[in-house]
Amino acid sequence: MAPEPGVALTSDIDLALGSDRRFGSAEAIEARNLARYRLGLQVLARYHPRAADRLTRLSLAGDADLRPLMYDPVLRNAFENDMTALELQTGEAADLVAHLERGVADTLDGVGPCERLSRPRVRPWPDRAVSWVWTDLETDSGPDLALSARLEELLAGTLSKDGSGTRVRPDAGLITALSHAAELLAELLPHSGAGVLPHVSLAGFIRDELADGTLNSVSGGDPLPSALFLAPERLSDPWTAAETLFHEGLHLKLFDVLRTGSLAAETGELIPIPWRVEPWTLTRVLFAMHVYVHLLLFHAAASQASSDLRARYGEPAAEFVDLATPGSQAGENGGYTTSLERATYLAQQASQVYGHLLTPTGRQFVDWLIGNVAPIAPGIVPGQAPVAAGRPAPEVALGARGYRRAEPVQVCPIPEQGQLVAFSPAPPSFRWLNDHAWLIYALCDGGDLSSLRDRYSQAAGPGTEDRLVPGVADLLSAGLIVPVGS
Repeated sequence: MAPEPGVALTSDIDLALGSDRRFGSAEAIEARNLARYRLGLQVLARYHPRAADRLTRLSLAGDADLRPLMYDPVLRNAFENDMTALELQTGEAADLVAHLERGVADTLDGVGPCERLSRPRVRPWPDRAVSWVWTDLETDSGPDLALSARLEELLAGTLSKDGSGTRVRPDAGLITALSHAAELLAELLPHSGAGVLPHVSLAGFIRDELADGTLNSVSGGDPLPSALFLAPERLSDPWTAAETLFHEGLHLKLFDVLRTGSLAAETGELIPIPWRVEPWTLTRVLFAMHVYVHLLLFHAAASQASSDLRARYGEPAAEFVDLATPGSQAGENGGYTTSLERATYLAQQASQVYGHLLTPTGRQFVDWLIGNVAPIAPGIVPGQAPVAAGRPAPEVALGARGYRRAEPVQVCPIPEQGQLVAFSPAPPSFRWLNDHAWLIYALCDGGDLSSLRDRYSQAAGPGTEDRLVPGVADLLSAGLIVPVGS
């Protein structure tokens, strides 16, 4: 029997939002992040000879072993600190090296170092992703104590600064409720819903009071990566629990997307938010829009939930949107009380008002997100965005002697996605090359310009001659190639 038209529509949107390899596919996003980790570990091995063996061994580990280690909140935070120190040239930070030298990643068995300390050890959705629940952490030795202390420190930095926030040790009922929430989410939205679970490494429970009221949930970014926390009360209803898990999992997904490419070219602009007192950055607008758009799909699918789902999980909960902050425009005058109202406003800001501040990838992200949900969100598609002043074409006269790849650039290819991630030393930075940039980079092997032109024309095909000069200019500015003889 064919599904009802509305059910078919939400199923199509679920597939579109959960399978796009740039922004939706957890598998593709993870592959890019793992490539970045492998490359970063190799770079750190060059800067830290004393830990080179451990760093190199880790970079060569299979995905099943590397993922739980590099998605461990403590190790991931340490890795990002070390790479940021290199990129900003503020000194050779060795946070990750210090942990590795204590032997926390010497065992490659698919278990991360913080998870290894948890008692009891619980994976809430073992058939869907490698995630674990923060129960208690046992520390029998110095290295374990340092690791658990750092995890507690990262959590403290995420909670409110007045000390009101506390972690809750879950009982069996809370853990079961968390697992049921994940199953409901995955059954309701088998692509976009199930697709947030692989982005969660750590799930925990907290209570905290904020200026806006009681904290319902929170997810980590740089301070506590790959982690989300829920207030126990959010688990009392399966639908509310599933929505909350979806909400925070979406934040973690977009965080992983941003690790492999920027969306906002200008991050300092502040955007007014009617239901909040403080304005947001464009990046924060994108994070919120990403969630609200997906929640439109969640509630549309919930309203069409099968009798089987309703029998097992009860009637879907009514949509809940957190209250506007007192003193905000909406707090004083009302409005912006639904996901649709908020998603529409944020979409207008990101696409029409501030769209010129997005990167090309950011523009694709916004168009993809809005375009897919538009059939169930009348009015969300804003008018044509103002045309931003394009970057002037680089005025580069290609050298007759040709170009060679710079040294010591290190690379990690992702051929199934047509991408190459490189780390250039001057200035130190990750660079993401699409298939076209990768082609030019590969052809810069020290041959003269005539040879480069001929081989590029053969590989790229007719009508592509005008793309060679800007491609070479971009690689030159990124420090990935240099003129022959330099």
